[in-house]
Amino acid sequence: MSWEPKKTAVSALGLPRDVILGDVLISFVGRSQVNVENYRSILIYTDTLIKLQARNCRVMIHGARLKIDYYTAEEMKITGQIGSLEFET
Repeated sequence: MSWEPKKTAVSALGLPRDVILGDVLISFVGRSQVNVENYRSILIYTDTLIKLQARNCRVMIHGARLKIDYYTAEEMKITGQIGSLEFET
């Protein structure tokens, strides 16, 4: 099944996109904490850059004193001085 019919079905039925399509969920708590859900792997981990592979993109978190406080197969908590976040396709 291609992506467009899935997106249409998710929208029409009111289903959560993150569950059905595997979208990455990112939430900020101020400028010092980022919670990431539905990532697949950690690609780069330094104190200034954390790069994650998600299902449909890569997520890059730039900053200073970045640290992964914890991670599981589904979620992680990143703390530090968050400068920016960008998506790479």
